[in-house]
Amino acid sequence: MSQAASDKVAERRRRILDAARLLMLRDGLRGTTMEAIAREARIAKPTLYAQFADKEAVFAGILDELTEALVSGFDAGMAGKGNVAQRIGAAMAGKYGAIAQAIEGSPFAEELYATHSRVSTHFRALDARMNEEIVAALKAAGVAEPSELNRLIQAASYGVARKMIDEATVRAAIPVLVERLIGPELA
Repeated sequence: MSQAASDKVAERRRRILDAARLLMLRDGLRGTTMEAIAREARIAKPTLYAQFADKEAVFAGILDELTEALVSGFDAGMAGKGNVAQRIGAAMAGKYGAIAQAIEGSPFAEELYATHSRVSTHFRALDARMNEEIVAALKAAGVAEPSELNRLIQAASYGVARKMIDEATVRAAIPVLVERLIGPELA
């Protein structure tokens, strides 16, 4: 494939994902059709189906792009300054803040949030890596049961993100939550 042809395919994929993101935020996953995506992207349906087998594949493509923001936020938090509680709090806020930013303002945020983990293998792989890093950091800090504390941190952070939805609140609340969970273990 020539560079020009490759660029054209990449540009078409970008238009498809941008159109799908707009529609899914506005109309929800269930309310978005492949026909609507093709129309919004200004391409023919066969062109859309040549890139993505179905709507879930399009949604997975959007989520795969979101993993870049999640990885960046998480890694920056873990590499940041502060004690282990502050670093883990910043990492979890980076992860869930990126998700909140992506779906903020959508009347279908709950539907999109509930569906993301089902379709994206990248999210599952990212969660496994994050769990390993957090457990290792907790273990290095001398926490007695690092795996159990990590499970509690993960569940509580997920709950905050699901209930508070807006990005600013999620980014502010999760570090406080994590500090309160880890702090007593460090005393």
